[in-house]
Amino acid sequence: MKNVDDLIEDARSLADRGFSKGEIADELNVSRQTASWLVERAGATPVQSGAPATSTSTGRRSAVTQPDWATSPRRSRTCSRSGARTWT
Repeated sequence: MKNVDDLIEDARSLADRGFSKGEIADELNVSRQTASWLVERAGATPVQSGAPATSTSTGRRSAVTQPDWATSPRRSRTCSRSGARTWT
């Protein structure tokens, strides 16, 4: 297990590279609360959660795609199987 000073340095490095606190937590295998504490101790500023994600393998940024449920087609009122319940 790494000591706290090493984790703080790693958190600083990841935050400087644009990682969010959640991504830092995943990379360091710690909780989000611990990642937040480590970043705070390091004095670094991580990217906010809604910002584009960073790929850990290439270091390139890619936009995170979320479905737009407001524009998705609605399901039909009935199921295709006979005797199925109708949607209310």
